[in-house]
Amino acid sequence: MHPRILITLTFTSLLASFVIPPPAFALELTPDAMEQQLLQATPLPLHDVRLTGGPLLLAQQLDGKYLLDLEPERMLAYYRKEAGLPTAAEPYGGWDGGGRNLTGHVAGHYLSAVSLMWAATGDPRFKERADLVVRGLQEVQDAHGDGYLCALEGGRECWADVRQGNIRSGGFDLNGLWAPWYTLHKTFAGLRDAYRFTDNPTALAIEIKFAAWVESLLAPLNTTQIQKMLETEFGGMNEVMVDLYADTQDPRWLNLSYKFEHLAITGPLALHQDILPGKHGNTQVPKLIGTLDRYIHTGRTPDLLAAAFFWNRVVQHHSFATGGHGTDEYFGRPDQFTDRIDGRTAESCNVYNMLKLTRRMFALHPNETYAAFHERALFNHILGSIDPENGETCYMVPVGRGVQREYTNLFHSFTCCIGTGMESHALHGDGIFYESGDTLYLNIYTPSTAHWQSRQTRLELQTEFPIGETATLLVEPDHPQELTLAIRRPAWAGDGFEVRINTHTADNTEPDTATPETPPGSYVRIRRTWHPGDQLHIRLPKRLRLEPLPDNPNRTALLWGPLVLAGDLGPERGRGRNTPAQERIPVFVAANRPVEEWLLPVEDKPGHFRTAGVGQPRDVDFVPFFQLHRRTYAVYWDLFTPDSWALAEAEYAAEQERQRQLEEATIAYVQPGEMQPERDFNYQAADGVRIVRALDQPGRRGGDWFAFDLPTDPKHPMALVITYFSGERRRGAETFEILVDGQAIAAEQIESSQPERLYPMQYPIPPALAQGKERVTIRFQKAGTSGAIPGIYGIRLIHTPTQPETSR
Repeated sequence: MHPRILITLTFTSLLASFVIPPPAFALELTPDAMEQQLLQATPLPLHDVRLTGGPLLLAQQLDGKYLLDLEPERMLAYYRKEAGLPTAAEPYGGWDGGGRNLTGHVAGHYLSAVSLMWAATGDPRFKERADLVVRGLQEVQDAHGDGYLCALEGGRECWADVRQGNIRSGGFDLNGLWAPWYTLHKTFAGLRDAYRFTDNPTALAIEIKFAAWVESLLAPLNTTQIQKMLETEFGGMNEVMVDLYADTQDPRWLNLSYKFEHLAITGPLALHQDILPGKHGNTQVPKLIGTLDRYIHTGRTPDLLAAAFFWNRVVQHHSFATGGHGTDEYFGRPDQFTDRIDGRTAESCNVYNMLKLTRRMFALHPNETYAAFHERALFNHILGSIDPENGETCYMVPVGRGVQREYTNLFHSFTCCIGTGMESHALHGDGIFYESGDTLYLNIYTPSTAHWQSRQTRLELQTEFPIGETATLLVEPDHPQELTLAIRRPAWAGDGFEVRINTHTADNTEPDTATPETPPGSYVRIRRTWHPGDQLHIRLPKRLRLEPLPDNPNRTALLWGPLVLAGDLGPERGRGRNTPAQERIPVFVAANRPVEEWLLPVEDKPGHFRTAGVGQPRDVDFVPFFQLHRRTYAVYWDLFTPDSWALAEAEYAAEQERQRQLEEATIAYVQPGEMQPERDFNYQAADGVRIVRALDQPGRRGGDWFAFDLPTDPKHPMALVITYFSGERRRGAETFEILVDGQAIAAEQIESSQPERLYPMQYPIPPALAQGKERVTIRFQKAGTSGAIPGIYGIRLIHTPTQPETSR
């Protein structure tokens, strides 16, 4: 956003500015005063906005019911246990269970969610829940006596090692615990939100004591040790420390935020270097939320440079049509999507956090580009992540061909995306309206009411959007007054867009009351004296359009206005063994033809379409992405001309058949280096094993050994298919062994070769090793003192005979 500033900043000076607390002059203004000076707009508070209809309200209601069905004492059980207090209920399991889990993260998410839901609905039951959790956390903290507040088993031992500078990690873990700072961040955020949204002073007092414990823990560590610690996932710890500074005006918490500034990420981003490829997506987004928050409260330029550049790169160069990003949870190369759209894409936590960052960016610089991403991600991914029938939320909301959503059990799994989902659907009123002096921005078209308190004006937005194409804004000032309403004209709203004041078209009123000929992707600014009962009538015509991948113009998503359309490919196919093979994914022989010629509306079903004679092997029904649940679907589609399809049909069919056979033969597939599959298959390792990436695919390498537990099917011959990287660099006679339940089935040395590629090797499993077993342990270990484990980029257990995969 500010490229000329970069000329005067060296990398060294930027890093120093991130580490060294701001000079005295930067703190002459209080954090509140700095925020008021820098923000050009602020969202109307959640307390003053109410949803009144539409799919966002339904999602909010389903989330609210879920929050009231949960039992707070079960979330607090491990907190109480670690403090030596009696527990009042059986703890929840899944990721919130005991052992090497994110134990305690759900209580933090829940405290945030019920606090936000109280603000969003005014239902006193949510405030009662928030107060109950705060009281429970206070009892736990008092029992510890030193400010400590953690539910992790082995937490004290982990933090004692950290205090001594003993820091070990294989990726997400820290000293034997899985992402402990990430878990603590949820507790901090819950306390912050309880203070801010329910006016609970006890929550702030607990948070201050907790922060003092963190301060003392990290005080002995030098910068090198701190940066090593930050190589693990730590959520938004910098964010909550900056927010605590804002809530208390105490600079010690601002100083503490610098202990959570990951220089390897924020430094290059501030220099406008895209270092995202190969980075874990949701590990990075919260860091930049904290960095931007610190800019808002201090005005430090490097913070804005890093956060603004990050937002631009993620949205413009790393995101799919639905607003999600990441394959197997990781960023790939910018604008390179052709080989990344299929499989496990678009994690919901990432989008939740990107929307938080987006709303802050709009507040700093009210620009339609930020509002457009807010609308896109909200009406596609976020709405698409919750089942409108039962409220189950999704971990992944994939965008590929022949994919299906990853719904999670709301009362057993407690994944990270269940946690952010609790909060996400309480935030739908955030950012519909923004105020800036006597100007009100309308950003999101959804049925709602709002009280613009500073201008003593009530508003009601009536619309059937996102399916409908009109909206009416009723304006009810307490008395006639001159105001500016900035009505968003989305970039997708072309010919036919119109704004009328009462019965008059805005562009035909006096010159000082409207901006005539407002282009798409901007705001119609209407300044006039508004009277009670005035109305704005807005027409939002949607048209069909293609949105091809930047690196493949013939692989495209289909959109209707802001809504991504999903092609219905039939019922869900189940998961795991004995799953029916995927039918052939249709392609469309329609390249170079206008989309409205071959994608036709279905009569009496707004938003529903069907291809007309262009599908091979069949035509396809399309509906808005957020509406298609419990089905197999595709978002991206391949386009051909008749001539190009005649040449490609045989090859295309052969590749799909090869993939079908591989899937049919697969018993289990593990993606090393990806958090969820590693947990699903009980990843175990010695020290020194690290996450690596090759050609955008994660893997594990190094250390003495690592292992996974895989299900078996001993009724059939089986083999392991291991994916390696041809660019592996040998250093002497590095050998390793592959073992099944402790017995070696292969010894290998991996040679490097060109061109670089991922390639499979197949290893038969002696039948006796699996006889009578439901699971076996697959272990990779170095051979002897000079051995080493190379990068392992995929582990597939298959029935044989079959052809090995060429890549995942």
